[in-house]
Amino acid sequence: MAPVENKDNVSLTCQSDSQDVTDLVWFINQSSPVGDRISLSLDNRTLTIISVTREDQGPYECEIWNPVSRNRSEPFTLNITYGPDTPVIVPIEPNYPVGATLELSCSADSNPLAQYTWLFNGVQMTSTPQLSIPDVSLNHTGTYTCNASNSVTGLSSSKDVNITISEIVSKPNITASSTNVLENTTLVITCNTEHQGINILWFFNNASLSLNERKYLSENNQTLNITNVRREDAGSYQCEVWNPISNNRSDPLTLTVNYGPDNITISSSSFEGDKIQVTINNPLTLVCQVESYPPAQYEWQVNGTVNSNFSDNTYIINSTSWEDSGSYTCLAWNNVTNLSVSKDVRVSVVKQQSPGPNSLSPGAIVGIVFGVVAGVALIGGIIYFLFFRSVGGASERHLTEQKSSAPNNRQPYSESSPDRTKEVTYASVNFDAQKPTATAQSPTPKDTVYSEIKKK
Repeated sequence: MAPVENKDNVSLTCQSDSQDVTDLVWFINQSSPVGDRISLSLDNRTLTIISVTREDQGPYECEIWNPVSRNRSEPFTLNITYGPDTPVIVPIEPNYPVGATLELSCSADSNPLAQYTWLFNGVQMTSTPQLSIPDVSLNHTGTYTCNASNSVTGLSSSKDVNITISEIVSKPNITASSTNVLENTTLVITCNTEHQGINILWFFNNASLSLNERKYLSENNQTLNITNVRREDAGSYQCEVWNPISNNRSDPLTLTVNYGPDNITISSSSFEGDKIQVTINNPLTLVCQVESYPPAQYEWQVNGTVNSNFSDNTYIINSTSWEDSGSYTCLAWNNVTNLSVSKDVRVSVVKQQSPGPNSLSPGAIVGIVFGVVAGVALIGGIIYFLFFRSVGGASERHLTEQKSSAPNNRQPYSESSPDRTKEVTYASVNFDAQKPTATAQSPTPKDTVYSEIKKK
């Protein structure tokens, strides 16, 4: 009888016909047996294994020695009975669609081979290692158990697997209490599906919907509640149903939120707070803007009187006149929300400002600068010319004096000379660079006048 794992003890004896054996050695798997469960007799002929395990199966050999020879026995293998171990079920996929074939296989390590039995929710089905169920339905969802047993060891072991049979989900339908709502009202959106106990996800503008204190789900996520609807809640809503084998998303539902008008502003290129100044005969454009859905309608009033010529958000004056000064009012209203808002601005038409005596245009300033530079250059030129002319005149006079003082040409005379009418008279002209006028002594009509210019 085969020993049972973890239950029986085994003793092996090495027998030999030789009487002169001097030594005996045991081998298991070509190694010396060691361990707390291994013991040898005094003469080493008997090897005992306590509580054998499957690892103790062998092969076992004994070898005898004497002074002239050694010899080893034939290998001996123990037949250890064990198991069955915990079964393994394949495949491990736990989800199947309706109409598929469910196939499961069970195996367990055992000696001798185990016997198998399948149970469904505790009820025996078949006694084979494999289980096959064609065309499964929702009723086949449950717990499948594989039981393995060993008639020799008297042991058994089992393994459970939960199988879910699901339908391919169909597209859900999304509905709302209203798709065109006023701001600050309450809205309920429902995801309608024919499947029970299914998972539901929500999407807003193709992204996962963020929930908060205003947006919350109820009835197993099938209903979306939005309180105090805001303008930013407008957009596309979808719900998606899914199970372990499939998913499907609804067509989008578009929510429109009506609001406003509010946050009114009037813009112009001539703003000074709430006052506008525009030069007479210049154009003026006022643009009125509000936040509103649907888009607001507009009315313009000037000094309290409606101007029917302008019915949109822009007021245009191509050329302003004095009569255009006054108070301008933009009135905006929304026919859906029945709300309105207005804003006033003050327009002042002013005259064209003429340049003052001390105010010069950039062109005039440039002209003055160029004029000053040209004037300085001209004066410098005149001074330069007069300076070199005076130097030349002085040189010429000096040469004349030298000639008249030469020995062959000089005519002696005295104050008592009778021929005084022929004396040469010298006149001196003084020139001041700051004063262009010069004073010279007037010669007599018959005198020859030599002028000398001296620069101060």
